[in-house]
Amino acid sequence: MDKTILLASFLFPERLEWFMTYLETNFDIPQDRVFCYKNLDDESKVIVTFKLVLQDNKHIDLKNTFPNAIIIHKKGNALYTINALNKLIEENLGDTIGNIDYKSYKVNWDDYQNKLILIDTKELRLINITRIF
Repeated sequence: MDKTILLASFLFPERLEWFMTYLETNFDIPQDRVFCYKNLDDESKVIVTFKLVLQDNKHIDLKNTFPNAIIIHKKGNALYTINALNKLIEENLGDTIGNIDYKSYKVNWDDYQNKLILIDTKELRLINITRIF
């Protein structure tokens, strides 16, 4: 059974057109299925998201194929990595002792709309984003 993953790639704006063509030519991802976000905190790069279908019988080396990409998830207009979500939950729980039941914690996603939630050098980062297309 095929598996679909959502990736976010960080690009210099001048590489955007090349990257869109690369996705369409090599992975059959049409340009209308690729979304671009402006990083409102650092406009030197844009964030491009796209879904990649991984076929059962084929292996892809994501680190080499997309060196500036990470696997992300989406909730409304909030983009996040699983590690960042876990860190967010830990910080919201404060000084909780013992094992944390991450699945039972209810995140108020309204607080994180139009944000990219990442871990950067073990620190939680909330990046303000807006969709360009």
